[in-house]
Amino acid sequence: MPPASKRARKEDSPLELACEWGSCQESFDRMQEFCEHVEGHLKALDIEDGGNYSFEEHSCLWKDCGFCSVESAEEFKRHVYFHCYHTKLKQWGQGVLKAQPSIGPCTIGLHNRNIVPDITDNFICQWEQCEQPSLANPEWFYRHVEMHSMCMDVPSADKELLVRCGWKDCEATFKGRFKLREHLRSHTGEKVVACPICGGMFANNTKFFDHIRRQTTIEGQRFQCSHCSKRFATERLLRDHMRNHVNHYKCPLCDMTCPSPSSLRNHIKFRHSNEKPYSCEYCEYSCKNLIDLRKHLDTHSTEPAYRCDFTNCDYTTRSLHSIKNHYKKVHEGDFVARYKCHVCEQCFTRGNNLTAHLRKKHQFKWPPGHPRFRYQHSNHNIYSQHTRTTNSKVHVVEIASNSMFVEMVCINKASFNVSGLTPESLLGE
Repeated sequence: MPPASKRARKEDSPLELACEWGSCQESFDRMQEFCEHVEGHLKALDIEDGGNYSFEEHSCLWKDCGFCSVESAEEFKRHVYFHCYHTKLKQWGQGVLKAQPSIGPCTIGLHNRNIVPDITDNFICQWEQCEQPSLANPEWFYRHVEMHSMCMDVPSADKELLVRCGWKDCEATFKGRFKLREHLRSHTGEKVVACPICGGMFANNTKFFDHIRRQTTIEGQRFQCSHCSKRFATERLLRDHMRNHVNHYKCPLCDMTCPSPSSLRNHIKFRHSNEKPYSCEYCEYSCKNLIDLRKHLDTHSTEPAYRCDFTNCDYTTRSLHSIKNHYKKVHEGDFVARYKCHVCEQCFTRGNNLTAHLRKKHQFKWPPGHPRFRYQHSNHNIYSQHTRTTNSKVHVVEIASNSMFVEMVCINKASFNVSGLTPESLLGE
């Protein structure tokens, strides 16, 4: 049963929630009735933990899903209940599109419309002193968390009183329950709308509309970026994109600048911190991220992780990098020297080798905090250096006659002359 609530809510508005389990054609207009109906399908399978377990019994029968549980009955229940929640979001998305006919339809297709994310654990409320047991149904979980925000005691006479978030380790405060409710979605990952065509889920209607607008034909993409020539359907999408070209978050420990707070945190973590929280259970190795640990664990395995798929080739390796190089060297003939130094015309097969050559032989330098020049392939068969700085110097270095080049670009006020955009407008000033 869902947690009780003290107010009428959007979730209780009439909907057309169609069950797509097997050949079932039942339809409901209330989320609670819909979830109870789907729960009946689960009970009919008799998949309680501790009972008989087989692959066939744990294959999801939701139309166009194809999910098979290999962990537990709880995993399977979470998956099926997420279909209920996903169906509701798609219904809301259908209503949003009907109310905004000028947005147009999604053109991606229906093949992924019922693909839902993997839910590895039950949903756990981390509100202070909350004793609610974990929930398998996301609908009930999100309603429960929302109830915390709506039950906050906010005196109507004191409009300046801030409401504090009660989530574990969160100190954020807000001017009202509504803002707190929106904030809690950052903790729970709750989405509010889904595309009825492709099934994509979004945190708000604006991101849903952007999803549709990005599919606009090239003729409708009137706003073009002056730095990478990408085109966008609206000026706001262009403005959001161009923020990626401006590094305005400076590291307090060096001269490195980053385009976002998250990239700055990653820079500090990998460049300035000695903390290595991920440890190997077989040896003393430790590292800073899970990806590196997984790569290291492969060294403890005697079985090759990768085998060449070509006929009459017995090559095996434990490294993804090695198998890719094998394909290039042996089967693709793609190991040619495509990177040519513009100064001495020496050629290299890899961009990082050219980077080292330019730096050691010709004393080229890259921006502070970057370990190499970053190359980006464009639509015109060129490689351009993707690292951008805030200095005033601009260096363009041609590498080869086949239209490859390295570019070290700065961004200054004069370069922001696209549709009236300025650095201040990009930063929201």
